[in-house]
Amino acid sequence: MVPIFAGARWSIDQVGLAMFDLVVKLTDQQHCYLVGDDTLIHKTGLKIYGTGMHRDASQSSSGFTSFRWGHCWVVLCVLVPSRKDPTRKYAIPVLMRLYLNTKTNKKLRRKHRKKTDLMLEMIQLLTQHAGEKSLHFLGDSAYTGGRMLEQIPSGMHVTGRIGKDARLCEGPRPKKPGRGRPPRRGPVLPKPTEMLATKGLRRTTINLYSQSSFHVRITSVVCRLYLAPEREVKVVAVEHLRGGRGIEVFYSTDVNLSEEEILQRFSFRWPVETTFQEAKGHLGLGEPQNRVRAAVRRTTPSMFYLYGLIVLWHEHVRPEPGPFIRMWRGKRHASFADMLATLRRDSVEETRQSIFSAGRLPPAAQKLIKPLEVLLSLAA
Repeated sequence: MVPIFAGARWSIDQVGLAMFDLVVKLTDQQHCYLVGDDTLIHKTGLKIYGTGMHRDASQSSSGFTSFRWGHCWVVLCVLVPSRKDPTRKYAIPVLMRLYLNTKTNKKLRRKHRKKTDLMLEMIQLLTQHAGEKSLHFLGDSAYTGGRMLEQIPSGMHVTGRIGKDARLCEGPRPKKPGRGRPPRRGPVLPKPTEMLATKGLRRTTINLYSQSSFHVRITSVVCRLYLAPEREVKVVAVEHLRGGRGIEVFYSTDVNLSEEEILQRFSFRWPVETTFQEAKGHLGLGEPQNRVRAAVRRTTPSMFYLYGLIVLWHEHVRPEPGPFIRMWRGKRHASFADMLATLRRDSVEETRQSIFSAGRLPPAAQKLIKPLEVLLSLAA
């Protein structure tokens, strides 16, 4: 028997593209939001393929950087709205790549590829597969900076974050007669920090992440990023008046969006963090200790797909959402733990109806039915 992860012949990318098709079919989305990010999965052992020291974002801060031994996965997700509340979104993983640091690549005699290279490869693959569907990519500054924007397909909208000292410019002026190549950039514009130094800027309260309110000074400009002068963007500079967030700068290639809409679009990327947390906490994402290359590259994506299938089943296949296993003040949506409990209960009920029916068991075994049902219910 050939091990399905280590020895069988199949493509994890084809499974991911099939997952994307399933999302589109169940949700009937013509405009899909994609979210890109990476996550560290802690591992132990020196002989596991692809392990290395990586920055642990969950344990790091602006003044401290934590490193851990394990796998770093670059993940591309598609956002799926909840059937009960369309404002509630879930990030369903569709494509993944294992990132290998410089030292690991040198040891394996492989060419080093940056995380942005892996993300671009997945974006291009999904763009070709999606056909005429409209795609909108959301990501943090690591995946939406100027160098990255320059390489993302022009037919895809991008909303992301840039540094507060990012260089901005106008579009290129017409080429003057004579020799020389046409200019790529126009006159340089003030940086976001200089934009916010202007007095009399608009002050407002914005609501992001469903429940959080932020009091800010805000301004915007339609321009080009200096590192990606071919694409017109709308840059929104925000100065928080309370708390420690300081100055933040966002942009979108959809220049018709308002300032608040651009900030709202960027906040859509948050569900990817929830996906990472719940897959690790409830599905044991980092527990398998596969060692060989094929098994390592397939096991983690398969567990991500399991997470996506459970969410899709609960939100778009099951006739009604399941009950909450834990209730607290203000809870309006089922957590992933609730979805798992609902799936277990439904599985137990189907098992009871198909196997524990009195007509299929001998009389001597019928007295064991009730205790077994109780045990299965407790297990669920």
